[in-house]
Amino acid sequence: MPESILETLDGGFVLADGGNVEELRLRGYSAPFVLEDFPDAVRLVHQDFFRAGAGVIRTLTGRCTRTGLGARENGSAADRVDEMNRTAVALAKGAAGGEALVAGTLAPTGAFQAEDAGCADRARTEWEEQAVILADAGVDLLVCESFDRLDEARLALACCRNTALPVVVSVDVALPEGRLNKPALREDEVTADGVAPAECARVLAGDGADVVGAGGMREPEDLWPVVLEMRNAVDAPIAFLPNGYRTCRAHWEHMREGMHVYGIEMGQYALKAVAHDIRFVGGSDGVVIRLLRSMAQALDCERIHIELRPR
Repeated sequence: MPESILETLDGGFVLADGGNVEELRLRGYSAPFVLEDFPDAVRLVHQDFFRAGAGVIRTLTGRCTRTGLGARENGSAADRVDEMNRTAVALAKGAAGGEALVAGTLAPTGAFQAEDAGCADRARTEWEEQAVILADAGVDLLVCESFDRLDEARLALACCRNTALPVVVSVDVALPEGRLNKPALREDEVTADGVAPAECARVLAGDGADVVGAGGMREPEDLWPVVLEMRNAVDAPIAFLPNGYRTCRAHWEHMREGMHVYGIEMGQYALKAVAHDIRFVGGSDGVVIRLLRSMAQALDCERIHIELRPR
């Protein structure tokens, strides 16, 4: 069995997987109902990320809340929250095979309004339910992934802290026009609720997050100054989870396959992150298996299957 995430980070770095939702989309599957309809496809994606070198496999549970599941079957799918989350954990654990850590993933609601008490209460109830299920199903840690609002990230973190599991929280800082090749962040590079990266790191670490960092809509070059500010602001381990698409380019959403970052860039930034004591390294949307493998090769943690044939 691998060490706990905190023991691993205390001794070095860990390579998390990439964008499993996007990898599935490129293969023609849609999350989260692929868990029920084509579980073998999910298992294969997890296995491929593991074989590429991932030491943390994230579950396909970002939309496995009552609201997320309620969009199907006239809302009746919402009653299968427990089943869907447990299925997702089982698939990830099966792929990890006891050789990688499994992280239960929680995602933003997509329509959070802190001033709306009903919205916040509903989100809290759903995340608390999901976190307990994921913990009971046997994940090793929880990841609150790519929250573009600090207030929403804090609420999700509080729900996760009701379990005894380590928690990673990453924020998605807005990318203004003209960001390319700027060595320092601009004042308007903040979360959707107006908080700068360094302050996000301080607040989340103060709230009890074991690892804080950034991911979401920024490719490696644009995410780098964000995580540097976070690293300089707190003593907690930092997560670097860039996008694998050229998100600064026009129409990238409609031409995704032609907008991937080069593998050499992913490898170079993985090395750069570890050299700057940023220890939780991986990817968000767009970091498909071949890009994750490039990072693993750079960090010398690629897994290579060697078949032993009788002579």
